[in-house]
Amino acid sequence: MLPPNDLEEVLSCLPQALLRVGPDLRVQWCEEGFAAKTGVAIPPGGTLLDALEHGRSLDALERAIREGQPHTGHVITRALRQVRVQVKPTRTDGSAGAWLVMEPSGVDDEGAFSQAVREIARAVGESLEVDRVCSAAVVSLVRCAQVRRAEVFLYEEDDATLRRMAVSDLEGLDMPGDAFDPSEDPYRQALALRQPQLGIQRGYGDAVGSVFAAVPLCAPRRTVGLLLIYKEQGASFSVRELEMWSAAASQLAVAVENARLLREAQAALRVREEFMSIASHELKTPLTPLKLGLYSMERRIAAGQPVELASVLKSKRQVDRLAGLVEDLLDASRLELGRLALNSAPLEVGQLVAEVVDHFRHAFERPFSVEVPPDGVWMLGDRDRLEQVLVNLLENAHKYSPAGAPIAVRVERTGEAARIQVQDHGIGIPGADQAQVFQRFYRARNVSHRNFGGLGLGLFISHSIVKMHGGSLALCSREGEGSTFTLDLPRMAAHEVRRLPRRVLVLDEDRGQEASAERTLRAEGFEVFTVQNGAEALRKATHLPVDLIVLSTSATQSQVGSFLETFATLPRARPVPILLAGDSRPWWAQENAALCSRPYRADELLEGVRNVLTRARRRFVPPVESEPVLAS
Repeated sequence: MLPPNDLEEVLSCLPQALLRVGPDLRVQWCEEGFAAKTGVAIPPGGTLLDALEHGRSLDALERAIREGQPHTGHVITRALRQVRVQVKPTRTDGSAGAWLVMEPSGVDDEGAFSQAVREIARAVGESLEVDRVCSAAVVSLVRCAQVRRAEVFLYEEDDATLRRMAVSDLEGLDMPGDAFDPSEDPYRQALALRQPQLGIQRGYGDAVGSVFAAVPLCAPRRTVGLLLIYKEQGASFSVRELEMWSAAASQLAVAVENARLLREAQAALRVREEFMSIASHELKTPLTPLKLGLYSMERRIAAGQPVELASVLKSKRQVDRLAGLVEDLLDASRLELGRLALNSAPLEVGQLVAEVVDHFRHAFERPFSVEVPPDGVWMLGDRDRLEQVLVNLLENAHKYSPAGAPIAVRVERTGEAARIQVQDHGIGIPGADQAQVFQRFYRARNVSHRNFGGLGLGLFISHSIVKMHGGSLALCSREGEGSTFTLDLPRMAAHEVRRLPRRVLVLDEDRGQEASAERTLRAEGFEVFTVQNGAEALRKATHLPVDLIVLSTSATQSQVGSFLETFATLPRARPVPILLAGDSRPWWAQENAALCSRPYRADELLEGVRNVLTRARRRFVPPVESEPVLAS
């Protein structure tokens, strides 16, 4: 029996819509305003299957009607709107079927949608901390709509890893059903398309098969993460809901970006304040003794007294220190502006290392050791800038190591790289600080400004210079045990090295003979240095390794002695072979020392040079500290 006609007026006053269906799901009767209330148009005799989206929720509704069981749930219409439906089996007139009470569900209601958006905006706007913003968002989402759970995943600021920042039910943090792989659909599609995507949860227990929405957090310039919203089992999402979640996700993304920008700004302010404090102290440190020294010299000059050399040298050291601090600041500024230029040229890494370490040996009472490969390790690089990197690493090793502790420097080939390692046995760097030591102005926690000076720019500048060369600078350290810095730089290809000219130093007291040897060697592609004074010649050639020395045997004993004494004090990575030029070997030469005639004959000179260079390549290279060997 159908309801009387005057019931239509009563039903029109209610938000719910009434419908009666038979066991075959065909409509037997529906109220006049049914379509207006629900957005579902079902003509009499039509079937529910034509008006609703297929899915688990519709299957549960159909099963309840056919079995005559009561049921309450949510379904999605063909217009992709969510409605709540209650099933009341007919029992009074004996006919099979059911009454359905349907109404718009959740945020499909305009008032509920507006209220939810306002609530979410208020929640995420109350804090400028990323964690609190995300936590407030997920709690607000669950409270404002019919969802079981909400989670927020954000990209780490330094890589492309997604990390969960907040979840609405804290007790479910470790649920096995929450394994998250951003490479799977629909996560990947949501992130790639910047549009919400639906999926089925692969959880456990009551959560199995429930629908979730993956909504990207889209800030104006980038996607910052993902919002995951889980429905109760059997329920799905409507288009209106996805619109709301997208709006909420946009608000959350902007709030996260603002929070991160604030945090970065606060960190920059802290760094600036700390830097100003350190820079003031570091600049004042050399200025104070410099001012006192100059004042003392001024008084002595005014009194007609001589100025002591020691006072001048002390003042010069303070000026050098001040100039170094200013140069570090300028380099940091050039790097930030991209204005630091490299003047690259072929250089031999072992020779560079030997020269820099030699300066430290003379400046500090500390054992330094150097290991280099037998053959040269060549690369294209800016010699001055790479020397700056090595000086910085060695200064740090010396500064943070106890007195007398050794410092080791090794050069080796690894694949296509030239590797330099600087190892000390100092205070080391705490593990928590190691990822940040190459940042500008950063200083490890176990470094006291009072005990260890510096602006915190050295490693930042060194790391940047190495990157500009196409290399890498890495750190391995344990607090209290020391540190090892590993510098990898691209090597020159073997065929490029073979094209480099060999370098010959000619030392002859006769200018005519010296010029003759120079012409002969240059004609064959050698790079030749010829200077009367041996010390001057060696200093001129010290930046790049000398492959061979041609030494006249007719030089006086004092000339030879002066040369050898100077040679012994100059840095070198490997022994330099010597070719003697004269009628016979002098008393100080080895019996098997190589000898060519003088006056020079072109063929004999070239043959002697090539033979000595060939033998030198085959010979085992002794330690760096050894004296020059007269090649046989």
